[in-house]
Amino acid sequence: MKYVVGPVTDLPPGASTIVYPDKVKSGIGVYNIEGEFFALKNTCPHMGGPLCRGKLRGTSASELPADRQPEVHWVRQGEIVSCPWHHWEFDIKTGKTIFESRQKVRSYPVSVESAEELKRLEAGVETVPVSVEGATVVLHV
Repeated sequence: MKYVVGPVTDLPPGASTIVYPDKVKSGIGVYNIEGEFFALKNTCPHMGGPLCRGKLRGTSASELPADRQPEVHWVRQGEIVSCPWHHWEFDIKTGKTIFESRQKVRSYPVSVESAEELKRLEAGVETVPVSVEGATVVLHV
């Protein structure tokens, strides 16, 4: 099933939205990270919190340069979502935790369709009211 999220212009880089296709009652968070689109189920695997309502952030990475003085850098800004309930952090691009764990959030494929392609899909697509003037973000549920 395909679900129309809306025009690409409504979800600029760094933005996100939560949509509610019929088959996913908890919702799905759709994210634009530097022009690439990703989608995660809006349920934290830890205790079922509304993951996609959490803060977008980055994470820290350590480095040991040649002078042997450890350094910590802030990296991947806007690629990590932190669950608002217990602050478990997940990589938006993969759905995996950023700490050592087998826990993972379900991810969904996202495509950007042209207006012409969208018209061909409309017969079998669950949609929300949108105006299409160019490319459109489509979630594959």
